[in-house]
Amino acid sequence: MLFVAISGILQGTPVTALRAQHSFDSTKMADLRLLTVHPDEPIKDTLQERFSFDNSLERLNQIDKALNSFRVLTEKSKSVLDNKTLSEVGNTDWDTQNLGFTNWVSSVEGTLRKQDYQINKLGYQLAQKLYEDKAIPQSVLNQKQAAYHKAEKDFQAFIKSFSVAD
Repeated sequence: MLFVAISGILQGTPVTALRAQHSFDSTKMADLRLLTVHPDEPIKDTLQERFSFDNSLERLNQIDKALNSFRVLTEKSKSVLDNKTLSEVGNTDWDTQNLGFTNWVSSVEGTLRKQDYQINKLGYQLAQKLYEDKAIPQSVLNQKQAAYHKAEKDFQAFIKSFSVAD
């Protein structure tokens, strides 16, 4: 996996002046030394699996299901609990549960998909430059191109199906 010093890009360093590293030490990110967050999970797994795009979408789906369960539970509890008690629980009003929950989850999904698209686009652009400089083989360029096109297609499909609940 290619790793480029993003700080150089942010400081305006031209891409031609950046040095690509062909290995990625996943315990370092942006000059930070990150410590293990759980004894049963190496930091490498946390960064590459737990914080991955695909895992984030799966967790977001779980959150959506939990919110839907809370909506059902709220409806069922209306016959047992008075309005004051329900309002004290919080997030039990119709607007929050039927508009807010939907909009919150879809906004986070949209952000994840947009960022995935942007990251893959930048990765492909960098790969094109590295290929021109003979720093990577055609196969790596092809992988980056395929990932970029998939992320682009997925983001466009999401936008096409996206709506705001109001």
